[in-house]
Amino acid sequence: MDVSHCSPYPHYVWLAHWLDLRPPQIFDVYASRHVTHRLLLTTDGDADVVWATNGSETAFHTAVGNVGFFPCDHERHALSITTADGFRAYSLFIPEEQLCRACHSEGLPPAADFRAIPVFRDALMAASLLRLSARSEGSQVSEGVGDEIAARQVILRLCVAAGGRQPEWQKDTSVFTTYVMRQIVERMDSMLGGRVSLDEMARNAGLSPGHFARKFQQSAGLSLDRFMNRRRIGMSLTMLREGSTPLACIALDLGFSSQSHFTRLFSRLTGMTPQRFRRLHRRMGA
Repeated sequence: MDVSHCSPYPHYVWLAHWLDLRPPQIFDVYASRHVTHRLLLTTDGDADVVWATNGSETAFHTAVGNVGFFPCDHERHALSITTADGFRAYSLFIPEEQLCRACHSEGLPPAADFRAIPVFRDALMAASLLRLSARSEGSQVSEGVGDEIAARQVILRLCVAAGGRQPEWQKDTSVFTTYVMRQIVERMDSMLGGRVSLDEMARNAGLSPGHFARKFQQSAGLSLDRFMNRRRIGMSLTMLREGSTPLACIALDLGFSSQSHFTRLFSRLTGMTPQRFRRLHRRMGA
């Protein structure tokens, strides 16, 4: 697979998965609520796609190298995909608040002003997405500056595609360094199945709990709890796609208080239930 990717700079949480339609399967519907900004990069084959939302439909054809952008609007969207010879695409979810924060800090067009672009070509965007997709196994943090650059380029190219100017990225000295943030996230990953102690995290960083919490949110764009939950959901994507582990066991293994808690959070972050996600990928692998 396929799944969770942590990125920009390189410590924000971006979820990702692959859409993979194989002959003799020639048709599928990918439906969800758009609770995050979504990018879709066609990496293999071509397809006729119908995008439906808000009572209207838009038809387009996509081929290798094409990118589609579907901004967060909290409405239900459906992509009906028809392909004769097979189709593969990389789907990347960017949390609404993280893109808004990046745009605001750099004086870019507000993310709320972004409009859908079902299909466009941007070689740098495609190359950046391909680099990020290569790190979509498991739930690892970026380990090199190349991934940080790729993540930044994704946002930069989105702003250009939306009609904005190309930003000049500036160093933010009020946040954790990349090295320190990597250490923090690696420690968090070792605690995914249990409770993350703010006091312990702060003590390891040599800060008070309040100072650590504020600095972490400035660095990641999310609170510690919300960041951790997104990493748990990212790991669950792999577990759902690649195995048949009961949802209750997945919830327990990842430290959720209950299966219903896991299901609610998964649905809120991805726009579909865990069961629907698993069924979607089972059909694709049939």
